[in-house]
Amino acid sequence: MSLSVAQSPLRERQRGLTRRLIVEAASRVVLETGIHQFSMQQVADEAQVSLRTLYRYFSTREELLAGLGVELDELMRGAGLMRLPESGTADSLASLVGEIFRLLAQHPDLARAWLVARTAFGSVSDSSRERSELLRRAVRQISPDLPAGEQKRVFAVVKLLMGGISWKVMTDEVGLTTDDASEAVAWAVRTLLADVESGGRPTGRP
Repeated sequence: MSLSVAQSPLRERQRGLTRRLIVEAASRVVLETGIHQFSMQQVADEAQVSLRTLYRYFSTREELLAGLGVELDELMRGAGLMRLPESGTADSLASLVGEIFRLLAQHPDLARAWLVARTAFGSVSDSSRERSELLRRAVRQISPDLPAGEQKRVFAVVKLLMGGISWKVMTDEVGLTTDDASEAVAWAVRTLLADVESGGRPTGRP
């Protein structure tokens, strides 16, 4: 084996660490300076890398902001949160809330900065699209007799409850701990889906 081949995994690991360092720095800068005000130089300074190095990883501000979502995707996948239990029950969905919220709380700057970027530019990460499809399938399993339009309403509420915006509002604006927020959302998801399973309809009418 040549020396260059042997060193390749080490170089890739170093590139991954540098990329993560830059993304974490960008998260802090975005939250401190603002999504429209931050500069690439500020991010380079915060990450303690040269501007040239920063541009090797992210050639534009837009790519850098998208990188926040990519990093969160990788963390979600690494934690096994890109799949749902086969059962597709109310309990199986509710059980995921704590895992998702705890992961966000472990990376609060990244999570909050990505939510800011999503709100400002309407960006959606690959993991968000993937989780949406998983949730749609789970809702269809739980409520097979509901018309498609009503299933869509149930899915929309479950997605909102289990998403990062829910975690941010409950912890930042309401002041709940992450554990309290996850328990409240798990209860809401179970209650909603139990009502659907027992014949409830998301029509807003008794």
